[in-house]
Amino acid sequence: MQIETFFSVSQQTAFFLLSVVLGAALGVMYDVFRVFRILFPPAAKKTPLAVQDVLFWLIYGFCIFCYSTAVCGGSLRFFIFFGSLAGFALYILTIGNLITGALRRIAESVRRILRKVYSVLFEPIVKLLKNLCQKVRLFFIQIYRKSKKTERSVKKPLQKVPRLVYNKNAKLGLQFVHGRQKGRR
Repeated sequence: MQIETFFSVSQQTAFFLLSVVLGAALGVMYDVFRVFRILFPPAAKKTPLAVQDVLFWLIYGFCIFCYSTAVCGGSLRFFIFFGSLAGFALYILTIGNLITGALRRIAESVRRILRKVYSVLFEPIVKLLKNLCQKVRLFFIQIYRKSKKTERSVKKPLQKVPRLVYNKNAKLGLQFVHGRQKGRR
């Protein structure tokens, strides 16, 4: 069995039109990435954005490779790349812009609704918790300051009064402790 390396004009036209459809399908996949960027704006920063773009172009290249392998018998043709890019551009510039615009409006409406729900339901609770935390913090700060004040007063040594005696018996006991009993030496 011999592999045919030349395609007729009708086959090339069919391959081209299929590659346009493939490009449009890849445009739909790109819209998924765009929707992700719309829904999560912090994810639209430089690093995640670059990762998404690289991932998309890797998927794009893999799809073109699989298409050329499956349909064209493994031969890469210029019209396949041109057709897929044309289909991608047609989708993005027509239906893709309409879908993306609608999704932006929907996402902004959902954000406004969520902000209102947050301000009505959760903001009072958050303010109450902040207030409570601040009072607890002040309470512990006061305890800390009192402990520091007590620590400073404890560190001051008591004045030592030599042989301070309060009663007669204590005087005898003190002399006994020092080894001086009456009559003994």
